[in-house]
Amino acid sequence: MFFASDNTSAAHPKVMEALMLANDGYTPAYGADPFTDILTERVRELFNAPDALVYPMTSGTATNAALLAAMSPPWGVIYCHETAHIEVDERGAATFYAGGAKLRALPSLDSRLNAQTLSQAIAKDRAGHDIHAMPPAAVSLTNLTEYGEAYTPAHIETLVDCARLPLHMDGARFANAIASTGATPWEMTREMTTLSLGGTKNGAMTAELAILFDPDLKDAFESHRMRGGHNVSKARFISAQMLAWLEDDLWLDLATHANAMATRLADGLEERGAEMDYTVDGNMVFARLPLSLHRQAWSKGAVYHPWDAIDGVAPDTPVMARLVTSWSTSADDVDSLLEALE
Repeated sequence: MFFASDNTSAAHPKVMEALMLANDGYTPAYGADPFTDILTERVRELFNAPDALVYPMTSGTATNAALLAAMSPPWGVIYCHETAHIEVDERGAATFYAGGAKLRALPSLDSRLNAQTLSQAIAKDRAGHDIHAMPPAAVSLTNLTEYGEAYTPAHIETLVDCARLPLHMDGARFANAIASTGATPWEMTREMTTLSLGGTKNGAMTAELAILFDPDLKDAFESHRMRGGHNVSKARFISAQMLAWLEDDLWLDLATHANAMATRLADGLEERGAEMDYTVDGNMVFARLPLSLHRQAWSKGAVYHPWDAIDGVAPDTPVMARLVTSWSTSADDVDSLLEALE
């Protein structure tokens, strides 16, 4: 009953097999290997982006930070949601890489950027072109969001219309967003300047991709990547994983299964009186149940995190918890957790 994070799941056997096949002989280092060449063409085809540049990475945080630093000068403003990973969970990495760029975290009624709020914030920063103020530089979206909600292409289009800025997408759970919305990768990213494509949470082993849809950012990105210590030497081992991950739409199959398990879990929790603060669009469930029920499940071996403070909280107080399913979550896992909450 492991629902703490999709980071805790194993790598898929096909990914591990690809690693073993790549572990033979010698290839050029730093992305000049044939695996990375083939992966680049595969990504260009998948996203209908013939000029895209593709860089194997090992860390989602480094990928986000290096991409955003390439998109914003040190004096620029990067807009994101107040719950975005770059704002809450990356300890200032984006501003560190960018040498001082500011994150402007914006609120909304859910976990997605609101077009009106974004438009007003950008307009305020643009007003008067004040020499003392930091000018707008870029917008970063997280899809799925940190609370499991999905942006659709239509939603993104409204943000593009009001922002008129380069867009970055943190796609740590991009596969889950595609599986949830039914959009094609091109439809989801046609307005994007850059994409952090994550495989680690969905069956890969420490494998991310930095994708530049604007090749003019090449020098800036490569400089930030190198200076940050993320120019991967044996890139073939990342590229081989991602090739296997994309082969025959394995990435979508794994995400579809994880999403289905989250839906099964959410339905079962609601039957037991749980309240949901956020729409379950992908593989994350945020459910409120009495603390006593959470403690009961934990005592029976369930592993997941409370999202509210629980010290000194009365047993009958509803507490929100995050439960995350993965490609390897089974229906039996879900049912066992639900039984533990009886």
